[in-house]
Amino acid sequence: MKKIYITTPIYYSSGKPHLGHAYTTILADVIAKYKKAIGYDVFFTTGMDEHGQKIFDVAKKIKKDVEQMLDDNAKIFQELWKKLDISYDFFVRTTKQKHKKIVQKIFSYLYKKKYIYEGIWTSYYCPNCEENYTKTQAIKKNGKLFCKLGHELVFKNEPSFFLKTSKFQQWITNYFQKHQNFIYPSFRAKELINNFLEEGLKDLSISRKTLHWGIPIKENKEHVIYVWFDALFNYLTNLDFATKKCQNFTKYWKDKKCEIVHLMSKEISRFHCIYWPIMLKMLNLRLPNKVIIHGWIINNNEKMSKSKGNVIDPWQYINNFGSDALRYFLVKESSFENDFNFTDKFFCDVYNHDLANNYGNMLTRIVGMIKKYCHDVVPSLTKTNLDHNDQKIIIKRKEILKKYKNFINNYKIKDLLNEVQNSYLLLNKYIDETKPWILFKNREFSKLFNFLNIIFNFNCDLIILLSPILTQATKRIEKILHLKLNFELLNKDHAKLKIHSCPPLFERK
Repeated sequence: MKKIYITTPIYYSSGKPHLGHAYTTILADVIAKYKKAIGYDVFFTTGMDEHGQKIFDVAKKIKKDVEQMLDDNAKIFQELWKKLDISYDFFVRTTKQKHKKIVQKIFSYLYKKKYIYEGIWTSYYCPNCEENYTKTQAIKKNGKLFCKLGHELVFKNEPSFFLKTSKFQQWITNYFQKHQNFIYPSFRAKELINNFLEEGLKDLSISRKTLHWGIPIKENKEHVIYVWFDALFNYLTNLDFATKKCQNFTKYWKDKKCEIVHLMSKEISRFHCIYWPIMLKMLNLRLPNKVIIHGWIINNNEKMSKSKGNVIDPWQYINNFGSDALRYFLVKESSFENDFNFTDKFFCDVYNHDLANNYGNMLTRIVGMIKKYCHDVVPSLTKTNLDHNDQKIIIKRKEILKKYKNFINNYKIKDLLNEVQNSYLLLNKYIDETKPWILFKNREFSKLFNFLNIIFNFNCDLIILLSPILTQATKRIEKILHLKLNFELLNKDHAKLKIHSCPPLFERK
């Protein structure tokens, strides 16, 4: 059995989840579900990043015990993931003892190997992003320096432990050039080289002496480990790396045939594509097969940000449209190349066209015709009197069934959805041109039964192909059709199947 280990980044536990968190997590969950549907052994992880100055400051500001705030926020994220049918296999929290002990062990190992040394940290620092900048990387405005997201930088000059990342600058540059499929889309690699490698990769400060909310460094307990060094290793601690119980690490990470995929938004690509591979190289461990980087959701022509107050609450769309609608919309409009602008009208238009009109209405129409013309039973295909329209639908069905695995394996889920929607347009045209009500009136039952068999079976395939996204609708349809819908039923003939009435699956808004 083929294997895949797929991850989201772990989310910073300084507030409630917003649409951006849902975007990344839904994309990863959908990929995981599609991979599982075509026979992969899947291990999917997500979780919470719970250390750092910002965490400590937020808890202090709201006058709450920091551990209680973290527990509350983790629960809120998990409740949202449950509502959205996110099927993760492990939920990491970086304040848990297992994670902390493994990270300390890794730090000590790299320190002994001389990859870590003590020095003075002199840098421009973004407290909001927990990220370092040089003067040339910072954005200059009105005599001040800002990070790429618009937060003002502060100058730092204090003792720190450093990771010898500069030693690996040429190695990581060569790796990008030799492994064109490592970063998707590939143009992100050129951006990283231009923005962070061409001017010279600096050694990375990986400790803080002025902060105590973090993992203590055993070699010097006045310091705690920098949040990004801590957080990135969740991808190993999730698998019980460097513990006696390391079956999952052996099963997934150590198996060179296992596909390892990280999914994230573009603002954290620097850490995942430059520093994380270098850390793995230092540990003599394999690198992920692919880092998939998506664009931002734009709200009112600006990136969503808690500090700007323009974040979108996913709950309002779940409550008004259902979890399937949000899952579908974010996958359908996802972009690995560009940002996309989110508006209520845009969301509602996609919902009405794709889900209410095409997906939901198509099944209602087909079930209604089978009930009316065939007494609730799917008729058999006679294979006689097949006209041009029948043949066109049969060919289209074969075409999409040849393509879908390629879409999944190349992470082109959006392209698969476009194929499905084009198929619905073709089926609507098929109904209009065949005119089954005329066939029934004229008692042309052979043609009518062929039509109903062809359209029902193709529509079942389309429902199955969307089942990793439309999880709740699929469950409802299974009750209507008396079928357990899975990918093994693709290209099957469901003749003689008895069906129930089909209420509207998605009400128009």
